Amino acid sequence: MHLQKYIYLLSLLCTAKIEVSEFETQFMQIKAGDEYWNSRIFDEKIAQVLDALFLDVRDYSLDYLYDRNDFINVNLISFNEAEVRIKAQEALKN
Repeated sequence: MHLQKYIYLLSLLCTAKIEVSEFETQFMQIKAGDEYWNSRIFDEKIAQVLDALFLDVRDYSLDYLYDRNDFINVNLISFNEAEVRIKAQEALKN
């Protein structure tokens, strides 16, 4: 039951029913209020998948803001829309 909201949201993104920006907003809102996730009760493998997805979503930037030539922030990790979609598909498979 605790995973259903994430699976549903991931499936919406992976079937292109929502945009990455909407996924990001909803995912971060759900995660922020998820006491079950914050209690660290998830199975270890599930926790690893969700934690990795959280980091990818957190580091997401809109394509037009994503600049690989930004030498000032070259050490910062950021993902564009295509990369977030790939990570979401991988998370859904796991």
